[in-house]
Amino acid sequence: MSLKRCAIYTRKSSEEGLDQDFNSLEAQREACAAYILSQRHEGWRELPDRYDDGGISGGTMNRPGLARLLAYVEAGRIDVVVVYKVDRLTRALSDFAKIVEIFDAAGVSFVSVTQAFNTTSSMGRLTLNVLLSFAQFEREVTAERIRDKIAASKRKGMWMGGLPPLGYDVKDRALVINDGEAETVRMIFRRYLDLGCVRALKAELDASGVVSKRRANGSGGQPISRGALHALLRNPVYAGETRHKGERHPGLHAAILDRATWDAVQRALDDNGGGARAGAPRPTMRPLVGLLFDAQGRAMKPTHASRSVRAGQGASQGTVRKRYWYYASRPDDGAPAMRMPAESIETFVTKTLTERLGDADRLAADLLQAGAKPSAIADALERAKAIAASAADRIERLVNLIHRIDLGDGIMTITIRATALIRPMASEAVIQPIRIEAPLRTRQAGRAKPIVIGMDRRERKPDADLIAMVADARRWAKELLSGAAVSVGEIERREEKRKGTVSRILPLAFLAPDLAEAILNGRQPETLTAGSLRRLPDLPLDWTEQRRALGFDYRPN
Repeated sequence: MSLKRCAIYTRKSSEEGLDQDFNSLEAQREACAAYILSQRHEGWRELPDRYDDGGISGGTMNRPGLARLLAYVEAGRIDVVVVYKVDRLTRALSDFAKIVEIFDAAGVSFVSVTQAFNTTSSMGRLTLNVLLSFAQFEREVTAERIRDKIAASKRKGMWMGGLPPLGYDVKDRALVINDGEAETVRMIFRRYLDLGCVRALKAELDASGVVSKRRANGSGGQPISRGALHALLRNPVYAGETRHKGERHPGLHAAILDRATWDAVQRALDDNGGGARAGAPRPTMRPLVGLLFDAQGRAMKPTHASRSVRAGQGASQGTVRKRYWYYASRPDDGAPAMRMPAESIETFVTKTLTERLGDADRLAADLLQAGAKPSAIADALERAKAIAASAADRIERLVNLIHRIDLGDGIMTITIRATALIRPMASEAVIQPIRIEAPLRTRQAGRAKPIVIGMDRRERKPDADLIAMVADARRWAKELLSGAAVSVGEIERREEKRKGTVSRILPLAFLAPDLAEAILNGRQPETLTAGSLRRLPDLPLDWTEQRRALGFDYRPN
């Protein structure tokens, strides 16, 4: 009589009850152990190793206990595999064929306690195949019943499980509004209507620190991808509906959005290509899409025109179609559309931003005025310097900084997010955006559609008297702050100035950095002279008011 090493395999599809001292797995094991004991006279001996899979479906081969069992079979350490029922081993005929092949190659027998057969005989194999066919049929019928139940429940507006979307929590198997997250959802929908572009919206959300829903298991809390953001904007659950296989049904949960906002976002998504037919080619996206606005506040979207141009030389000369890209707005209320070459404005924006990011003094003043703490500015300047160096000819690396770009009459205003330079934890104060203004020179083309051709290069010669006044103001302010001069009167007596002269000039020490630079470089308005400054009754400390008072209000040529 030869010794037969018997391994017991047990499996349970659900995890329910597995935490009990005596569960389904233990019951299967006891029955199999009793059967092995009954065959003791045939030399059967139970191996001490356990091969258990709790909470795993029989429709998959990816089971740790089964994998270890098959490894021991192939290693020749098992002679007989004992199970309570054949469907404990597998419910799929295809998987059973693989398992039997492994058993046959190793000379291992297979026994079911409740279904007496032996796989070493042809009749035993036939019986086993019939049983497995019924097991697979039962699994498929059960799956169909579950799918039908889910579909019926969703048609009734019920929440059928899964991860709740941003803005909702699950209580008593129903969706309830999470007030904090719901406000974030409303903000996302509002900003999409303002920007009209998912990519621009993502950049703004990333800069503002908006993240995905944080889960109880510690997952989530990551920047929202463009795909996830598009899915969020299309999710009808926010309009109080459920969705199943493309069909929408009234839900039992409360809506986060009003119907008007929901419908407006869906129309905007359709207009931007969300409703285009499958496989339809989409135009190349330009980096400033969703960021550029004309003087009337209308969004300027990418468009293009094509024409034939000559290419090649000699015998190989021919014509090719060349595409020209533009940003254009739509005419409304009698106001003509604005159109401009895409590459020209992108180059101009890149140059303007990199110059400002590389100017540490001006940028520091901008950040300070925006509300940043002095302790955080040094780090921000280093980050700005790195961005400027990497984005000298790559506007794509600057897009995340930009909130919007407004094209007015002869002037371009770039609003950048200071929070993209100041780390979120570096300051407790609210950081305001930074506005950068640059003059533009335009010409008329076509139907009175302005075309940007570059910066206004007109420069005046530096005014020595004006520069001297600014230098005097800074010197006097330094003396007063350090205590080198006790009073304004003392400075006037020393400099032999009329009474009140120093007081009028002293505010020039606190000029906005860009205004001081313009004066040093001779780019001040024609009306700004040393004489006009002396006649100015009062120079405001607010930088915006300074620009207006000194005539730094750029006009078209």
